[in-house]
Amino acid sequence: MSSISSDRSMHIELLGQTFTLRTDDSPEYIQELVAELRQRYAMISTRMHVVDPLRVAILAGLFLLDEQKKAAQPDRSRADASSGRNAAASAGNPQESEISEADILARLDQRLEELGL
Repeated sequence: MSSISSDRSMHIELLGQTFTLRTDDSPEYIQELVAELRQRYAMISTRMHVVDPLRVAILAGLFLLDEQKKAAQPDRSRADASSGRNAAASAGNPQESEISEADILARLDQRLEELGL
């Protein structure tokens, strides 16, 4: 979003919360962002069996940051992905990336519970 000091305001609803945004961006653009975020939330909730809105939002934020960092360093992310596939193939486990993701999610879930979130 280009600005938080605009005179144009919009109301949006995400994960049961209502927000008012002030932005110079078009309402259509903001609605596209909201729609994409809702899709991500639904995918995370369904695929990972997470129903707590805070956890869904945290995971979505982590995945978005991961995508952003990998896009900013395309050569490194390709090399990492390639070495990960090679390691999984050599270990005889084609679902290695899914296991790693599940492990990360389990650790995150455990830490959130420890924090009372």
